[in-house]
Amino acid sequence: MNTRQGALRLTLTYLVAAALWIVASDMLLASLDLTARQTEQAHVWKGLVFVLLTGALLYVTISRHLHRQVRIGKALRASEERLSLALSATEDGLWDWDLRRQSIYYSPGYHALLGLADGDLGTGRDQWQQLLHPDDRPAYQRALHTLMQASQDTPYENSYRLRHRDGSYRWVMSRGRLQVDGQGRPERFIGTVRDITQRRADADSLRQAAAVFESTQEGVLVTDTRQTIVHINPAFSRITGYSEAEILGKHPTLLKSGRHDAAFYQNLWHTLQTQGIWSGEVWNRRKNGEIYPQWQCIRAIHGDHGLLSHYVAVFSDISVLKHSQRELDHLAHHDPLSNLPNRLLFSERVEHALQRAERDADRGAVLVVDLDHFKHINESLGHNVGDLLLKATGERLARQLGSGSTLARLGGDEFAILAEDCAQAEQAAHLAQALIDCLHAPFLLDGQELFISASAGICLYPEDARTVDEVLRNVDSALFKAKSSGREGFAFYDQEQTEYARQRVELIAGLRHALENGELRVHYQPLHCLGDNRMIGVEALVRWQHPQRGLVPPGEFIPVAEDSGMISAIDAWVLEEACRQMVAWRSAGRSLQFVAVNISSRLFSRGELDQRVAQVLTDTGLPADCLELEVTESAVMDDPDQAQALLERLRSLGVRLAIDDFGTGYSSLARLKRLPVHKLKLDQSFVAGLPHDKDDLAITHAVIALAHNMDMKVLAEGVERSEQLEHLRQLGCDYVQGYLLGRPLAAADLHLG
Repeated sequence: MNTRQGALRLTLTYLVAAALWIVASDMLLASLDLTARQTEQAHVWKGLVFVLLTGALLYVTISRHLHRQVRIGKALRASEERLSLALSATEDGLWDWDLRRQSIYYSPGYHALLGLADGDLGTGRDQWQQLLHPDDRPAYQRALHTLMQASQDTPYENSYRLRHRDGSYRWVMSRGRLQVDGQGRPERFIGTVRDITQRRADADSLRQAAAVFESTQEGVLVTDTRQTIVHINPAFSRITGYSEAEILGKHPTLLKSGRHDAAFYQNLWHTLQTQGIWSGEVWNRRKNGEIYPQWQCIRAIHGDHGLLSHYVAVFSDISVLKHSQRELDHLAHHDPLSNLPNRLLFSERVEHALQRAERDADRGAVLVVDLDHFKHINESLGHNVGDLLLKATGERLARQLGSGSTLARLGGDEFAILAEDCAQAEQAAHLAQALIDCLHAPFLLDGQELFISASAGICLYPEDARTVDEVLRNVDSALFKAKSSGREGFAFYDQEQTEYARQRVELIAGLRHALENGELRVHYQPLHCLGDNRMIGVEALVRWQHPQRGLVPPGEFIPVAEDSGMISAIDAWVLEEACRQMVAWRSAGRSLQFVAVNISSRLFSRGELDQRVAQVLTDTGLPADCLELEVTESAVMDDPDQAQALLERLRSLGVRLAIDDFGTGYSSLARLKRLPVHKLKLDQSFVAGLPHDKDDLAITHAVIALAHNMDMKVLAEGVERSEQLEHLRQLGCDYVQGYLLGRPLAAADLHLG
């Protein structure tokens, strides 16, 4: 019964009682036959009695109502206090949404959950919805819409993210109930929220841990404190062969191989009990009886109160690793292509041989055999054929050696031989020649015959070397000597080689110092036109003005600069100096058409030459057609496609292009005709024999004719005699340079007319 029904019932009861009192009292007075005065007094007393009775009834009713209200208020306050304490204890927040008034109450705990001050959320939904994660809004709206369609009290549960005051998003679990009125219309929506961010993170971690446990390749075994197996993962079954049904409830001793004694297990348990963890190699037995090695880690697990709860063992089958270690050891000491000992193993054996030689006063030899021009095989036929040739070479060399020798492949096309039975230089020389000769016969590889030659270096020990480093250094020096002497031969190490190497190191250091301290100079050699005998240009040539030695010959330092890689920096410096000098000559009114600058193969192969040239032309202000770049034939042929692309970019800048030392390389005429060059420079080795050497004469004539047919000019270098000049004029050569016409001189000493 609600409040309105109770009030109506009480009122009706009062009206009925009052009506009965009036009717009954009037009938009683009428039957008493009283006088008018008595009747009047009786009515007064009747009214007073009625007032007293109704007043008493009203007092009792109001008193009972107030007492009930007090009781309800106390119960409500107690309930509110219990609810507040419960929410505070659980750190939950409360919301109460009055759907008729569209007013929402957010408890202080709700605000605290989001780091907000009490009241920051207001009494509406707008402020709250701004905190809802954008990705969660569609799902929240669908859930709310579905809930609002209910026609009876309906429970509600949902998870979503709300933005905390610090900018992070917190996952919350929202639980509540929708209340409806008598007509089934939503009236009130009330519930609580709880921060479940950590719970979700823990759940994710547990899922990840479970996934790792199930999918890891290592076997996992879990036992209780009595060492009874309570859990395994799939990898355990795969490694041991035992299924879960076969192993649960058993003791891990079921897996013992019998290879370990009692002391091993005593040490294991002592370490586990004192340190909480043990790891090491263990041999166990599979279900099929096979004994195998495994690497195992056992850890003691303790509960919240520090009491031991479980043991967890994680292990991996290392039988494959054991096998791989043996293979790796072989690979670490052997060349994978030829299966011969590699540099590491060879060095170890040389060290042992040196120790034996010192102990027993023995002598021996170390040889290095290097294939001549092997890179041409790789470049023309491919690396597969090159590898086959190296393997066949190793097999052929091995057949020439006895049991007292070690054959190794040091890398690339270098093979090394340790001959401990070569006590005399004559024996080492005979062996070297035999090794070189055995390679003369053709190799039949991939359906074609290949011919190869080799060079060898020899170092005798202990007279030439007493350490492994000295042996390898000296034998390389001897090999260099053999190759420098024309290849396809052998050479012994001698002290002069070491002295030469030392001087070379000093020269490299001095050259680097020269670059840094401005000791380099540019000299210019005149270039003449044969048609009118005019000087049309100059070639820029680098010179080194050493502070102690004076002018160092180019033939001494240029090869060193090329080998050490410093030639690129030198070329770049000469290019800039020559361009600046050409600008100065033009400003002074000199009639030179161009300055020619040599470009080394190292600088040319970098592919950025066009950018460097463009920058130098911009910095110096020299017109592009006043600069001629000379590129060697060999540099162009090293990578023809890349060279052609670079030359075309240089040509687009407007500079002149010339092929230097033409005739000394391996030019393809098909490539040559496509190169955007203006000029061919005939190498001085062909000019030197003119006019008496028929071969030089024929080559010179052919080069000139070839160039003219391809719309190129020809410049002959190295002209030193007048008869050479005259024959070049008769052959139609366009330009010449050489000592006959002018030596290279400093810019200040050059007579330009």
